[in-house]
Amino acid sequence: MANASWLLRRWEPLLLVLIVLAGAWSASLSPYYLNLDQLLDSSRNFVIPGLLAIGLVPVVLTGEIDLSLGSILAVGTILLAKLALLGVPLGLAVVALVLVGGALGLLNGVLVARFGLPSLAVTLGTMGAYRGIAFIIGSEEGYTDFGPGYLWLGETSLRAILPVALVFFVLVVLLFALLVHFTVFGRRLFAIGGSIEAARFTGLRVTQIKIQTYVLSGVLAALAALVWIGQYGSARADNADGVILLVITAVVLGGVDINGARGTVLGVTLSVLLLGTLTNGMGLANVPGPTQTVVFGSLLVLSVLISNVIRWRTT
Repeated sequence: MANASWLLRRWEPLLLVLIVLAGAWSASLSPYYLNLDQLLDSSRNFVIPGLLAIGLVPVVLTGEIDLSLGSILAVGTILLAKLALLGVPLGLAVVALVLVGGALGLLNGVLVARFGLPSLAVTLGTMGAYRGIAFIIGSEEGYTDFGPGYLWLGETSLRAILPVALVFFVLVVLLFALLVHFTVFGRRLFAIGGSIEAARFTGLRVTQIKIQTYVLSGVLAALAALVWIGQYGSARADNADGVILLVITAVVLGGVDINGARGTVLGVTLSVLLLGTLTNGMGLANVPGPTQTVVFGSLLVLSVLISNVIRWRTT
């Protein structure tokens, strides 16, 4: 038990060490890796999955999961394409985007929390359903005729150096860190993840809180669609297909117990940076995409194993 507690207290410093080691490995592959412009530009490797991972944290803290975030992002990109085609101003488009993302998250939350269905099965189903909606609305055609306003968040850099998307990611991290660790709502997430029965006994509205976490994750996935549009300049129904592996890996590798009740936003943020650094390094080393998938899948399995060992040693 002492060893497990030691590991829990030092998980985030360990992630910092791994980031440094991954950065050193990446730097050994290219003399241009440590260039400031390159480092800031490499944020493209982690901002979008990072936003999805941060949004997933409250859901996992309650002991649930959401596999549909990549599909919600795809619906968001198609929605933005349709609104841009109609000439809708960006402000109204963002409002519509938030409402649609929140509604899709709400449906997940109601099915899981209100009807008591298993979140793994529900969100696996909605992952396919939402992706299908994206294909029905957008067909298989890509849309690229976006105005500057729609592209601003994902493509603009402050003083031609600092990506606005990276600034947005940092602000989201700070907001969710405050929400999860310094509010009553955050304490309730940990209580529900620890024991639903005890949480209900103390009067917590478990169903309502779980639904709220799904709405939050849906909204953030939809906003990530706006970053996607700016970064890639196109909207397709297959956008972010397969990103959920990287997202869940970031959450679990960041120290969030997949069974709920333990984890920090800081840990997930560091995990996102580590995975982004590894992605950058593997890109420099010309590691094929399927091999990268094997690496991230292995990291997920290892993270779950470590998490369960810690849970076993601390109970």
